[in-house]
Amino acid sequence: MKTTTSAASSAANTQRSRTDSKYFSQDDEFFAHVVRGSPQGSMVRAPRRSESGSENMYTEAKQSLEGSSGGDSEEPSPRGIAGSLSRDSSGRFQSPIQSPRGLVGGDDVNAHSQWSDSSVADETAMGVGDLAHKASDGKPLKKSQQSLKVKALEEAGTLKIRDVDTGKEFIMRKTEASALLQQHHSGRKIVKDAATGTKLSVNEFGAQAGLPSNAPRVAVFGRGEKVMTDLRAIQTLSAHEGALWTMKFNRKGTYLATAGQDRMVRVWSTLRSSKRRGDVLFESTPFRSYAGHKGDILDLCWSHTNWLLSSSMDKTVRLWYTTMSECLRIFTHQDFVTSIQFNPVNDKYFISGSLDGKLRLWNIPDLKVVDWVDIGEMVTSTAFSEDGTRVVVGTHKGKCHFYGADNFKFQHSHMIAVKNSRSNNPIGRKITGLEFKPGEPDKLLVTANDSRIRLYDGQTMLACKYKGHSNQNSQIRASFSPDSKFIISGSEQPEVFIWRTDKVTAPGCTCSGNALKQRDYEKFSAEEQHVTAAIFAPENLRSARAFPLEELEGPKGQIIVTAGYTGKVQVFEQLK
Repeated sequence: MKTTTSAASSAANTQRSRTDSKYFSQDDEFFAHVVRGSPQGSMVRAPRRSESGSENMYTEAKQSLEGSSGGDSEEPSPRGIAGSLSRDSSGRFQSPIQSPRGLVGGDDVNAHSQWSDSSVADETAMGVGDLAHKASDGKPLKKSQQSLKVKALEEAGTLKIRDVDTGKEFIMRKTEASALLQQHHSGRKIVKDAATGTKLSVNEFGAQAGLPSNAPRVAVFGRGEKVMTDLRAIQTLSAHEGALWTMKFNRKGTYLATAGQDRMVRVWSTLRSSKRRGDVLFESTPFRSYAGHKGDILDLCWSHTNWLLSSSMDKTVRLWYTTMSECLRIFTHQDFVTSIQFNPVNDKYFISGSLDGKLRLWNIPDLKVVDWVDIGEMVTSTAFSEDGTRVVVGTHKGKCHFYGADNFKFQHSHMIAVKNSRSNNPIGRKITGLEFKPGEPDKLLVTANDSRIRLYDGQTMLACKYKGHSNQNSQIRASFSPDSKFIISGSEQPEVFIWRTDKVTAPGCTCSGNALKQRDYEKFSAEEQHVTAAIFAPENLRSARAFPLEELEGPKGQIIVTAGYTGKVQVFEQLK
């Protein structure tokens, strides 16, 4: 394909507005991650909903559906102030106390409640008291009938509502209260804690009042046996403006980091009160919002001690910490930084892959590169083994290079070409994702732009192919579930795909050696034009929502988080 070499064109693309931004600039059309048919018009800005309690719930629900416009969010700050980091006596990388000055390193370092007294009742709508004082035919109940009705409701699980002005008490089924609130006010803060005065969202109130989950069931389709038989949509977050390219959980599942086209990094905290399946998972507002990047954010990575790295099209990697509100380190590169990975054992080091063809190993406290390798091709993905002794690098031409990483030095081991064995094209398709299988360090999952996911055994032997999704132009990454029994991936379709790893249904063709093919899959709609990211939540979140002594087998309790072009984060959970 043609590439533009004009300096003026390159500068114009670099300075493009956020609403005009794409995954990659037109200069780098040959490396475009966004399907050319994905217009900026598909980027939907979520309306901001009113917090006012002066209107009844039905009127306000209608207004919300019609869409109340809100102003644009602030432009990300370009300052990116970095701060000093300290070490304890053992030399461990510690959280800084203050950040008095900017630190930059790299190759070019020089260069009102609805139930309050102000609510206006809708005379045409059934109130909560009507459910306890009328029979099903609408006729008033006799006193004895009322007592029996109240008793039946209490046995079925009810909610008692008291009017603080008149002293009257009303009883409502918890299931109906949950359905009403979720339908019209999900996520909004319309309830106030009488003891503390704290405003609660409907989801938080439901959790404290013991309301049952009213999460809608998700239709799951696919080939072969289905195991995701009770998948529910439990939460939707309006996380970003524009497309979301990447998201990652920290190791314990206490935080989810998201980033993408709006150049913001947001950290979402999981609800500690969320202890039952079907409850909402995240706080409705982000725990942290980090500004500083001047280009689309392409990758995120957590360390085991909750440091967070973000890489961007602005040719930098930035370091953040959850207790701090500003950037702590900036690591500059010569081109877009497509992939980053913390050393899983020693979080003072991380690797970065860039379109300049180099793999770098960085020392964070010293803010310098301790080793680097010129791959000779654009680097599009990287991965560390669980013990931190091996590194694998994926390239734009479909190659995976393996390196030893002992003593913080790269030593080339071998290379494999990832391509369709029946294709006459000697050049493979771009590698978009790499992940070692948890607990089995010799197995590597490779995602590529030929709409195939491959599992290599022994690092060189192709063990299995997974197909069904579409991934021809996007930087979509497949990943394992925490127990390694499932593989999940987004798609250039409005669907999420899931494959089982413990049941392969078809033998491979002779041209692929002994490799198997997994043609059976399950899929469900995520209400996105394209699903750019789909991941399983860590095992800690799954087990925390289980019943005491419950055995979590198969898909039971699995939590799935997805994102796409709208900038929304959707959460799904398998209840049974």
